[in-house]
This record gives sequence, structure tokens and C-alpha cells, in this order.
Amino acid sequence: MPSDAKANGAAPAPRISTITLKPGEDPPVGVRVYSDGIKPDQKQNIFVTLLAGVTLSLYVGFMNYFAALVLLSFFWRPALYLVLALLATLALPAKPVLWPAFNRMWLFKTWRHYFHYSFLIEEALDPNKRYIFVEFPHGAFPIAPIVAGTLMQTLFPHMMIYSVAATAVFYIPLWRHFITWIGSVPATSSNFKRLLRKGSVAVVVGGIAEMYMGHPHRERVKLVGRRGFARIALEEQVDGIVCVYYFGQSQVLSFGPAFLAGVSRRLRTSFGYLTGWMGLPVPKPLPVYMVNSKPIPVPKVPRDSPDFDAEVDKLLGATIKELGEMYDRHRGEYGWANRPLSIE
Repeated sequence: MPSDAKANGAAPAPRISTITLKPGEDPPVGVRVYSDGIKPDQKQNIFVTLLAGVTLSLYVGFMNYFAALVLLSFFWRPALYLVLALLATLALPAKPVLWPAFNRMWLFKTWRHYFHYSFLIEEALDPNKRYIFVEFPHGAFPIAPIVAGTLMQTLFPHMMIYSVAATAVFYIPLWRHFITWIGSVPATSSNFKRLLRKGSVAVVVGGIAEMYMGHPHRERVKLVGRRGFARIALEEQVDGIVCVYYFGQSQVLSFGPAFLAGVSRRLRTSFGYLTGWMGLPVPKPLPVYMVNSKPIPVPKVPRDSPDFDAEVDKLLGATIKELGEMYDRHRGEYGWANRPLSIE
């Protein structure tokens, strides 16, 4: 479903702010804010960029490095000990879910500067209400949503926002604890509903399918037929669905080869390799711009209503419509006036 509105029909560019939010301060509405008080044209120190690039690569490329370490362990005893130590961390409890001190680490500030992270909120959210944040795109690796996870307590200081992620992630050393500490649990229906009883929940809807959907001239996301979040929204009677788009996310890394998409989706795990800067598993230091839409109201429909399934479809349709319109409202601000969005 292409979203091809012309840039001259989009809303005026938002004001740009370089304010530093104070603890407990809500971000301004309708204003593009650069994270951590950085300026739109501010360059990151080369040594800090190097640190951010290396640590980001260790995280996003962990499976590549771990596989190499496993091979090396057959010939070098220290590598074997390191492999065993990493595997032993899987026995440690993945707690706490959402660790504020961890999210405030200076290292994550370097990651946000690396991507020149900026954000815009179209409408203030009520901290007393519960929302489902549907995030796009997943891309080759969901690094923009992950970095956003370290920023949620700054963007929404009066809300508890959790997330759900692919179950396979929680069986991988390093990723298991990292993703838990930024507020994520395995993406099962029961976990999703349990978290909604505590606050709001974010979910990257496209999942593995989007990893193979990169395109040189347009954005592509998977949303048509993805009814799960809409069904849960109605069952749990949340207050709204918020579309989130990360402009630039699709360009920082690539993943392939594409012919592995089918088997990856069937086995619910990705097969392939990541490439970024210089063909390495290092994200490209491109700007990332996160936009949160106005909440889509969720009707109060009883689960036993004969219209329930039809309401699920209507809510999914409303989400598809809002995502496309929101993308068109803001793509010109990122410099993507000629890069349409296809919702598939």
C-alpha cells in the first residue's frame, strides 16, 4: 500500500529545538528536539565516535563475533573459556525488567550522538492512560528502537513503557540481559497483556519479515494482516495506539541474503549477515529521527461481541492509515520528500 503524498502537501516543517530536558520534564509537542541537548550541526568527537561505533558493533554484530569465537575455541583455549563464560550468563536471572540506572549510562548518550538522534511528539500523552506503541521499521537490525528504549524515561518521564521482543533474543548471551534491562520481555500474548496491566508497551510489528525488505528508493514495512497488537489492544481496552517511525533506521544496516527470508520466518529466527559501514557489522553514523503520532482511539468492544473481529480489522486499518499519513507529514523534514512508504 504505497503512501505517495507529495512533499508540498505535507505539514510545515516543525520548529527545531536544542533544549536539554530537565529530569521529570515533559518534551514539547510539535517540536523536533535533538537528544541530550546536541545541536543540529554538532559533530561528535572522533574518539567518542570510535567508542560508540565499536560498542554498537559489538552489540549488533554479537552473533557474528560469537560464531567466530566458537570456531576459534577449537584451536585456542582462552577462546573456549570466554565462550563458556558467555554461555554461563544465560543461567543468570534476566532482571530487572526496565532498569533506570542502566538506561542512563553515559555510553548510550554516545550512541544517541552517533546517530544524531532527534525526536518529535505530535501530541502529549496522558501518563494515566495505557498505550501500545507500534514501531517501524524493524530494518536489518532494530537498533533505532533499541536506542529509543534508553531514551523513553526522558521522553515520557511520568510513564512506564515496556516492550516485547522476539523470544529467540532471550536465549542469546549479552542480548538477553541488555534487552531486559531496557524493559523488554519475550513477545507472547500473555507477556504483552501482563505488561499492559503495569503500563504501556512498545512492539516492533514488522519483525523478521522486515529484515529482508530493504529497498534503495522507498521505505517498506510489514503491517497488512498483522492483527495481533490490534486484537490485544481491544481485549485489554487500552486507551490508544501510537505509531512510531524511525526515519533513517532502514539505512544504517543491511541484511541478507534475501533468499533466506522464507526459512527465517518459518523458524522464527534470522539467517544471514549484517553489513554497515565499510561492509562491516558497524552501523553507519546516519541521523535517526523518531516521530510519535497522535494516539489512535481504541473502541471499547467486549470480547464476546459479534462485532469483535470486525473491530480488530477496523483498528488495524486505522493504524495503517495513520502510519502512512504520519510518514508523509514528516518525511520532508528528514530530506526524504522523494522516498515514499509502502505498507505491505
